Amino acid sequence: MRHVLALLFLLVAARPADAQVGYPPSKSPYRDITKKMSLTALFGYVGGSGGTLGLGPHDGPAYGGRFGIAVSGPLEFSFAVQYADLKGARVFRNLEGNLTVSGHLPSPVWTFETDMQYTITGGKTWHGLAPYIGGGLGYAWRGSSTEGPDAYDFGGRFYWAPFIGTRYFVNPRSFIRAEIRGAFWRLAYPPPYYDDITGIIQSFAINNYLSNVWYQVGFGYSF
Repeated sequence: MRHVLALLFLLVAARPADAQVGYPPSKSPYRDITKKMSLTALFGYVGGSGGTLGLGPHDGPAYGGRFGIAVSGPLEFSFAVQYADLKGARVFRNLEGNLTVSGHLPSPVWTFETDMQYTITGGKTWHGLAPYIGGGLGYAWRGSSTEGPDAYDFGGRFYWAPFIGTRYFVNPRSFIRAEIRGAFWRLAYPPPYYDDITGIIQSFAINNYLSNVWYQVGFGYSF
């Protein structure tokens, strides 16, 4: 599968130079992306399961902003800050003193992320489209305190996020961005959760690495 994707990438990346042969400049489907910097308002939805017991932040809208700068033709670096209004399972002790999981509580998360993005059509658009692939490294932290002494505390976590998407340029400065991405982070549970009598988690569940699907759109301005 990886070899097929690599071949497809090379074929698509080679198209801009080949496709312009035989086209007069005014008729070419390709247009140069001349602006080097951009600001984008982001809106999205973070999915995921929250781990074995649903304790991790998941399922909710996210919104924020992104600053991008093209450093060499198709290559762009960016920084983004977002707020995600997520939820997590509620943990509390019942009348017998045993930990119990029931219902959900708000689990808002802030994220800061730095990305590297590669435009498949080079430093150009094709009929206004500029598809891309990329990846980012970020840090996510809980946006409010936990509720109750036994509630799960997400704290702060580093994560990495591969993504694929496209920009559609309405004009040389304005564009719409659509993207599907993953967010991979690790959950670590406190010792009381593993207690043989009152705990809620078996040893196999320690330090879960989670994948969260993240859908995202944006409205951007280049300058």
